[in-house]
Amino acid sequence: MKWEIAGVRCGFYKTLPPNKMLSKVIEQSGVVEALGLTYRNIPAVVTTAVGQMAISKGRQGREAQNIVRVYLANLRLKEVGTDVLIAAYEPILINPLSESARTVGAGLTAPASQSGYMPMAEVFKHAVSSFKVNDWSLFGSSA
Repeated sequence: MKWEIAGVRCGFYKTLPPNKMLSKVIEQSGVVEALGLTYRNIPAVVTTAVGQMAISKGRQGREAQNIVRVYLANLRLKEVGTDVLIAAYEPILINPLSESARTVGAGLTAPASQSGYMPMAEVFKHAVSSFKVNDWSLFGSSA
């Protein structure tokens, strides 16, 4: 179980761009079996993490960094020897110097519910809980 938690934490840092960003893990789950995602009677193992990062777009420097919340889930499909990583990103603060500010405006972002949208945490939970493999042969002839 320790490896699954380490895997999602490592996945969190590996999915973040290696330059021009600062990051931290805010919360992480324990290990949960996904009984709805089973192959040969072995359920997938799911771990999740929520983090936050400061990142700039393209060639912009640290002075233009936006704050983004990152949701990650690692679905370990042991029987086929692979992991699936689900990632979702939610902007928290748009820097006035960021290229994004021209499109969406600078400052704190409005909560999704105020804009008539489902909050990213709910979108993420739904994506993870409803994930399915329709064709297990995707993972090779032994699947």
